[in-house]
Amino acid sequence: GLRRALDMLGETPKKQFLEILAANIHKFALQEQYSLSRVYPVEISSEYKNLQSFFSEAAPEEATGEDRAEPTALSELRRMLTALPQKAGISAEEFVAKVKDEDSSQALKAVNARTRSAFFAEVRQSLYRFSEASQKELVEFFTELKAEVVKLVDSMTQEVSVWLDEERVASAWQNHAKQASLRIQAQNLFQAVLSQSFQANFKQIGSGAKRAKEAFLLQTAVCLKTGAEKLYWDSVPGLLDLAAQMRRSFFYVEGYGELMEDWLQSRTTQINQEFLQRGTAILGSNFSEVVSRLRQIFRPGRWMFLSDPRVEGDLITLFLEDSIPRHVLSMTSLTKLLELVGSNGGDDFHIYNDIVRLPPLSSAPFLAPQDLTESALLEVLKRLPCFPPLQRLQGGRYRFGRMEVVFQLTATELAAQVVASPTVAVPEVLRALDFFVQFGPQEYPTATVDAVKASDQALMCGTTQILDVNAMPTLPTLPTLPKLGLMSLPPIAPIAPMAPLGSLGAVGPGPVPQPMGSLAMPAFSGPKFGIDDDEI
Repeated sequence: GLRRALDMLGETPKKQFLEILAANIHKFALQEQYSLSRVYPVEISSEYKNLQSFFSEAAPEEATGEDRAEPTALSELRRMLTALPQKAGISAEEFVAKVKDEDSSQALKAVNARTRSAFFAEVRQSLYRFSEASQKELVEFFTELKAEVVKLVDSMTQEVSVWLDEERVASAWQNHAKQASLRIQAQNLFQAVLSQSFQANFKQIGSGAKRAKEAFLLQTAVCLKTGAEKLYWDSVPGLLDLAAQMRRSFFYVEGYGELMEDWLQSRTTQINQEFLQRGTAILGSNFSEVVSRLRQIFRPGRWMFLSDPRVEGDLITLFLEDSIPRHVLSMTSLTKLLELVGSNGGDDFHIYNDIVRLPPLSSAPFLAPQDLTESALLEVLKRLPCFPPLQRLQGGRYRFGRMEVVFQLTATELAAQVVASPTVAVPEVLRALDFFVQFGPQEYPTATVDAVKASDQALMCGTTQILDVNAMPTLPTLPTLPKLGLMSLPPIAPIAPMAPLGSLGAVGPGPVPQPMGSLAMPAFSGPKFGIDDDEI
């Protein structure tokens, strides 16, 4: 469809599109670069043997007549580059002198941009064969080589990001087979990052590309932390050692030791604070427009994983316009902004741990409540994925999974008190919604997956029913926990009212929220990217 549309537009728009695609090809993952190169005349930007398992091998394209007709001086440079030994020596120094002389400069100016870029990509691949002083000299002298170095780091960052995307999806869907294959992908990825070629390039990225450097370090640190927490590195021989080498290579500071966790926590905290400040400011100035955009991301009644890479990417674009790296925003930061929308007159998002939805347009039928407490309980259950029915026991008790709980209306909302459980040693008093959020994953671990799966299949996610115990299969009696006195909940902090603001226009279907004033938050300062030279 796209190729046909380009053909219909004519040669000039088509040429402009291909030029933009070629300039940004390094921003795609290698699999996507390979797919694009099969359809459009663009070259894959990274040639890493250790990453070839990520995409199918393809025969190299034949050079065009224009590309083959290169000056003799350039051909000689290519020959010298190919003949360089693996370690720096006299021949490498001779190449540095040769590539900077007048004949070579004229030869590089005489060829087209594609040939010149291909030549510097070859130099970039062989950069490790030069001494560190020569590496620095070449990168600082040739802006095209510096650009190739940044492209390489960007490409590797994208590979780590893709691994994190796939890991999030596999974990959310509890796809154990995919999680196993991710271990092998991580092994190939680590080997590529630890290769002499990439290490040499990363050292020369320079102070002018701190954003690219920090983006790579953030994604790498999140990858290493995720794999360690989920024990990914323990099940593949040699993978644990590779992960340790990664940490030492990028996060070890002489005299201080390994600082990955401390640095990652500090930067992610700062980034999440900036995200909340920026998001709050945007809500205050463009509330109706933001609500309209959110209704394009989320759908009424359809549960979605907040960890879905598409959802996270859309929210980052909405609030920060891609000014921060991926995978560093916490679920807490994302849910806070969504809750802020509802508390100020917008859509009241239903949030259960890592899944979220807009309220359904219509409710599924349910049995009438017996009293005001059950009526309030059903209102809470409408905000949650569908669990197996709650069992109505004697004495105002209800059974949820293996737990028995009492619900009670307080002055502010519905409270829940655990009175019998095989896992809770001390009775707890919680808000009813917090009770289900805390104990739902423990009692019904597949509830989130089932809810998203039903939504993807366009099935209505009903409300959890409340049935009398006589209508349910009998379960063994649970040990009763000590009784507590009258339940009391900590006061709920009220939401500060917003000053009215002129509306920015109508939004999509559903009630139009009232305009919202600017929120009282600290002034937002643009995120600081990169790490100082004396830091990691």
